[in-house]
Amino acid sequence: GTLVATKEPVIKSYHDAALWAQLPNPPTQDEMKKGFKVAFKERCIESPCYGGVEGIAGREWWRETVARVLHHAKPDVKVSEQDFDRYFRRVYQHFGSPAGYEVLDDARNLLESKSTSELLLGITSNTPTRHMESVLPMLDIHNHFKWFACSQEIKYEKPSLEIFDASFEQAKFWIPDLQKDQVLHIGDSYAADYCGAKRFGFQALLLDRSDNPAVVAYQDWIEAPDYEGKSVEDVQLNTIKSLDEVVSMLRL
Repeated sequence: GTLVATKEPVIKSYHDAALWAQLPNPPTQDEMKKGFKVAFKERCIESPCYGGVEGIAGREWWRETVARVLHHAKPDVKVSEQDFDRYFRRVYQHFGSPAGYEVLDDARNLLESKSTSELLLGITSNTPTRHMESVLPMLDIHNHFKWFACSQEIKYEKPSLEIFDASFEQAKFWIPDLQKDQVLHIGDSYAADYCGAKRFGFQALLLDRSDNPAVVAYQDWIEAPDYEGKSVEDVQLNTIKSLDEVVSMLRL
Protein backbone atom coordinates (compact mmCIF):
# COMPACT_ATOMS: atom_id res chain seq x y z
CA GLY A 1 0.00 0.00 0.00
CA THR A 2 3.00 2.35 -0.09
CA LEU A 3 3.55 2.40 -3.84
CA VAL A 4 0.98 0.08 -5.36
CA ALA A 5 -2.62 -0.96 -4.70
CA THR A 6 -5.10 -3.30 -6.35
CA LYS A 7 -7.21 -1.57 -8.99
CA GLU A 8 -10.35 -2.88 -7.36
CA PRO A 9 -11.06 -4.55 -4.00
CA VAL A 10 -9.50 -8.01 -3.81
CA ILE A 11 -12.83 -9.47 -2.76
CA LYS A 12 -14.54 -8.13 -5.88
CA SER A 13 -11.86 -9.72 -8.05
CA TYR A 14 -12.30 -13.07 -6.30
CA HIS A 15 -16.08 -12.85 -6.62
CA ASP A 16 -15.99 -11.82 -10.29
CA ALA A 17 -13.69 -14.75 -11.03
CA ALA A 18 -16.18 -17.11 -9.37
CA LEU A 19 -18.97 -15.80 -11.61
CA TRP A 20 -16.75 -16.04 -14.69
CA ALA A 21 -15.76 -19.62 -13.82
CA GLN A 22 -19.43 -20.46 -13.23
CA LEU A 23 -18.78 -22.05 -9.87
CA PRO A 24 -21.89 -23.80 -8.56
CA ASN A 25 -23.56 -21.76 -5.82
CA PRO A 26 -20.68 -19.22 -5.63
CA PRO A 27 -20.10 -17.25 -2.42
CA THR A 28 -21.45 -13.73 -2.15
CA GLN A 29 -18.96 -10.89 -1.79
CA ASP A 30 -19.70 -10.75 1.95
CA GLU A 31 -19.05 -14.47 2.29
CA MET A 32 -15.91 -14.13 0.20
CA LYS A 33 -14.66 -11.30 2.41
CA LYS A 34 -15.10 -13.43 5.52
CA GLY A 35 -13.42 -16.39 3.87
CA PHE A 36 -10.45 -14.36 2.66
CA LYS A 37 -9.79 -12.80 6.04
CA VAL A 38 -9.67 -16.20 7.77
CA ALA A 39 -7.80 -18.03 5.00
CA PHE A 40 -5.12 -15.40 4.45
CA LYS A 41 -4.24 -15.22 8.14
CA GLU A 42 -4.20 -19.01 8.44
CA ARG A 43 -1.84 -19.40 5.53
CA CYS A 44 0.47 -16.55 6.55
CA ILE A 45 0.91 -18.15 9.97
CA GLU A 46 1.24 -21.79 8.93
CA SER A 47 3.34 -21.12 5.81
CA PRO A 48 5.01 -17.72 6.30
CA CYS A 49 6.42 -15.49 3.60
CA TYR A 50 4.13 -16.81 0.84
CA GLY A 51 5.72 -20.25 1.01
CA GLY A 52 9.29 -18.96 1.26
CA VAL A 53 9.89 -20.55 4.67
CA GLU A 54 8.27 -23.82 3.61
CA GLY A 55 10.16 -23.83 0.33
CA ILE A 56 7.17 -24.04 -1.99
CA ALA A 57 6.43 -21.98 -5.09
CA GLY A 58 4.35 -18.83 -4.74
CA ARG A 59 1.72 -20.20 -7.10
CA GLU A 60 1.36 -23.32 -4.94
CA TRP A 61 0.98 -21.12 -1.83
CA TRP A 62 -1.75 -19.08 -3.46
CA ARG A 63 -3.53 -22.15 -4.80
CA GLU A 64 -3.95 -23.53 -1.30
CA THR A 65 -4.89 -20.10 0.04
CA VAL A 66 -7.59 -19.55 -2.59
CA ALA A 67 -8.97 -23.04 -1.87
CA ARG A 68 -9.20 -22.08 1.80
CA VAL A 69 -10.99 -18.85 0.87
CA LEU A 70 -13.75 -20.84 -0.83
CA HIS A 71 -13.90 -23.32 2.04
CA HIS A 72 -14.27 -20.67 4.72
CA ALA A 73 -16.67 -18.65 2.59
CA LYS A 74 -19.06 -21.59 2.12
CA PRO A 75 -18.00 -24.61 4.18
CA ASP A 76 -20.93 -26.74 3.00
CA VAL A 77 -20.28 -26.26 -0.72
CA LYS A 78 -17.86 -28.67 -2.35
CA VAL A 79 -16.07 -27.50 -5.51
CA SER A 80 -14.78 -30.11 -7.95
CA GLU A 81 -11.09 -30.08 -8.87
CA GLN A 82 -11.94 -29.16 -12.45
CA ASP A 83 -14.09 -26.22 -11.36
CA PHE A 84 -11.46 -25.06 -8.89
CA ASP A 85 -8.67 -25.25 -11.49
CA ARG A 86 -10.70 -23.01 -13.80
CA TYR A 87 -11.47 -20.58 -10.99
CA PHE A 88 -7.95 -20.42 -9.55
CA ARG A 89 -6.32 -19.78 -12.91
CA ARG A 90 -8.69 -16.86 -13.47
CA VAL A 91 -7.80 -15.36 -10.08
CA TYR A 92 -4.07 -15.90 -10.56
CA GLN A 93 -4.14 -14.47 -14.08
CA HIS A 94 -5.98 -11.38 -12.89
CA PHE A 95 -3.33 -10.49 -10.32
CA GLY A 96 -0.60 -11.05 -12.89
CA SER A 97 -2.23 -8.73 -15.41
CA PRO A 98 -2.48 -4.94 -15.87
CA ALA A 99 -6.03 -5.18 -14.50
CA GLY A 100 -4.69 -6.27 -11.11
CA TYR A 101 -2.66 -3.34 -9.81
CA GLU A 102 -2.04 0.37 -10.19
CA VAL A 103 0.62 2.79 -9.01
CA LEU A 104 -0.78 5.22 -6.46
CA ASP A 105 -0.74 8.84 -7.62
CA ASP A 106 1.52 10.21 -4.92
CA ALA A 107 3.92 7.29 -5.40
CA ARG A 108 4.23 8.11 -9.08
CA ASN A 109 4.78 11.76 -8.22
CA LEU A 110 7.61 10.79 -5.88
CA LEU A 111 9.27 8.40 -8.30
CA GLU A 112 9.11 10.88 -11.18
CA SER A 113 10.24 13.85 -9.10
CA LYS A 114 13.59 15.42 -9.97
CA SER A 115 14.24 15.48 -6.23
CA THR A 116 14.57 11.69 -6.13
CA SER A 117 16.56 11.28 -9.33
CA GLU A 118 19.91 11.29 -7.49
CA LEU A 119 18.75 9.17 -4.57
CA LEU A 120 19.33 5.44 -4.23
CA LEU A 121 15.93 3.77 -3.96
CA GLY A 122 15.10 0.22 -2.99
CA ILE A 123 12.16 -1.89 -1.88
CA THR A 124 11.73 -3.92 1.31
CA SER A 125 8.38 -5.65 1.12
CA ASN A 126 6.22 -8.36 2.65
CA THR A 127 5.22 -9.66 -0.76
CA PRO A 128 5.67 -12.66 -3.05
CA THR A 129 8.64 -12.69 -5.43
CA ARG A 130 6.20 -12.23 -8.31
CA HIS A 131 5.60 -8.65 -7.19
CA MET A 132 9.27 -7.80 -7.61
CA GLU A 133 9.86 -9.70 -10.84
CA SER A 134 6.54 -9.28 -12.68
CA VAL A 135 4.16 -6.73 -11.14
CA LEU A 136 6.62 -3.84 -10.77
CA PRO A 137 8.00 -4.26 -14.33
CA MET A 138 4.43 -4.55 -15.66
CA LEU A 139 3.65 -1.22 -13.97
CA ASP A 140 6.89 0.18 -15.39
CA ILE A 141 8.31 1.41 -12.10
CA HIS A 142 11.04 -1.18 -11.50
CA ASN A 143 13.73 0.96 -13.11
CA HIS A 144 13.43 3.51 -10.30
CA PHE A 145 14.90 1.00 -7.83
CA LYS A 146 18.35 -0.49 -7.34
CA TRP A 147 17.50 -3.29 -4.93
CA PHE A 148 14.55 -5.48 -3.98
CA ALA A 149 14.13 -7.43 -0.75
CA CYS A 150 10.87 -9.37 -0.56
CA SER A 151 9.75 -11.68 2.20
CA GLN A 152 9.24 -14.77 0.04
CA GLU A 153 12.82 -14.61 -1.20
CA ILE A 154 14.44 -13.57 2.11
CA LYS A 155 12.30 -16.04 4.11
CA TYR A 156 11.70 -13.40 6.76
CA GLU A 157 9.15 -10.63 6.80
CA LYS A 158 8.98 -7.16 8.30
CA PRO A 159 9.36 -6.27 11.14
CA SER A 160 12.07 -8.94 11.49
CA LEU A 161 15.65 -7.71 11.66
CA GLU A 162 16.67 -10.24 9.01
CA ILE A 163 14.74 -8.70 6.12
CA PHE A 164 15.97 -5.19 6.93
CA ASP A 165 19.52 -6.54 7.16
CA ALA A 166 19.13 -8.21 3.75
CA SER A 167 17.86 -4.95 2.32
CA PHE A 168 20.73 -3.00 3.88
CA GLU A 169 23.31 -5.41 2.48
CA GLN A 170 21.86 -5.00 -1.01
CA ALA A 171 21.98 -1.22 -0.65
CA LYS A 172 25.63 -1.37 0.37
CA PHE A 173 26.50 -2.95 -2.96
CA TRP A 174 25.79 0.47 -4.45
CA ILE A 175 27.18 2.53 -1.55
CA PRO A 176 29.74 0.37 0.30
CA ASP A 177 30.23 2.81 3.22
CA LEU A 178 26.51 3.37 3.74
CA GLN A 179 25.44 3.67 7.39
CA LYS A 180 22.09 2.56 8.78
CA ASP A 181 21.10 6.04 9.92
CA GLN A 182 21.56 7.29 6.35
CA VAL A 183 18.68 5.10 5.18
CA LEU A 184 15.09 6.38 5.26
CA HIS A 185 12.44 3.65 5.20
CA ILE A 186 8.89 4.72 4.29
CA GLY A 187 5.96 2.37 4.73
CA ASP A 188 2.27 2.22 5.57
CA SER A 189 2.41 -0.29 8.43
CA TYR A 190 3.10 0.98 11.93
CA ALA A 191 4.26 -2.42 13.17
CA ALA A 192 6.03 -3.84 10.13
CA ASP A 193 7.46 -0.71 8.55
CA TYR A 194 7.86 2.05 11.10
CA CYS A 195 8.72 0.11 14.24
CA GLY A 196 10.63 -2.57 12.33
CA ALA A 197 12.82 -0.06 10.52
CA LYS A 198 13.45 2.04 13.63
CA ARG A 199 14.47 -1.02 15.64
CA PHE A 200 16.97 -1.96 12.91
CA GLY A 201 18.51 1.50 13.01
CA PHE A 202 17.04 3.13 9.92
CA GLN A 203 15.31 6.45 9.90
CA ALA A 204 11.61 5.96 9.18
CA LEU A 205 8.41 7.67 8.13
CA LEU A 206 4.97 6.16 8.69
CA LEU A 207 2.69 6.68 5.70
CA ASP A 208 -0.89 6.89 6.97
CA ARG A 209 -3.08 5.49 4.19
CA SER A 210 -6.18 5.18 6.39
CA ASP A 211 -8.09 7.69 4.26
CA ASN A 212 -7.43 5.78 1.05
CA PRO A 213 -10.10 3.09 0.45
CA ALA A 214 -7.88 1.39 -2.13
CA VAL A 215 -5.32 0.45 0.52
CA VAL A 216 -6.15 -2.41 2.88
CA ALA A 217 -4.01 -3.60 5.79
CA TYR A 218 -4.01 -7.38 5.46
CA GLN A 219 -1.41 -8.38 8.08
CA ASP A 220 -3.14 -6.57 10.93
CA TRP A 221 -2.09 -9.22 13.47
CA ILE A 222 1.63 -8.30 13.38
CA GLU A 223 2.91 -7.01 16.71
CA ALA A 224 5.01 -3.84 16.76
CA PRO A 225 8.52 -4.29 18.17
CA ASP A 226 10.06 -1.81 20.59
CA TYR A 227 12.84 0.53 19.56
CA GLU A 228 14.94 3.13 21.34
CA GLY A 229 12.94 6.32 21.88
CA LYS A 230 9.59 4.75 21.06
CA SER A 231 6.74 7.06 22.02
CA VAL A 232 3.45 8.41 20.74
CA GLU A 233 5.14 11.75 20.10
CA ASP A 234 7.87 10.12 18.00
CA VAL A 235 5.31 8.37 15.81
CA GLN A 236 3.20 11.52 15.39
CA LEU A 237 6.27 13.54 14.47
CA ASN A 238 7.22 11.06 11.75
CA THR A 239 3.79 10.35 10.25
CA ILE A 240 2.85 11.64 6.81
CA LYS A 241 -0.44 11.40 4.90
CA SER A 242 1.00 11.41 1.40
CA LEU A 243 4.27 10.74 -0.39
CA ASP A 244 3.88 14.23 -1.84
CA GLU A 245 5.08 15.41 1.57
CA VAL A 246 8.35 13.57 0.93
CA VAL A 247 8.75 15.40 -2.37
CA SER A 248 8.33 18.69 -0.50
CA MET A 249 10.90 17.65 2.13
CA LEU A 250 13.45 16.80 -0.56
CA ARG A 251 13.05 20.23 -2.13
CA LEU A 252 14.05 22.02 1.08
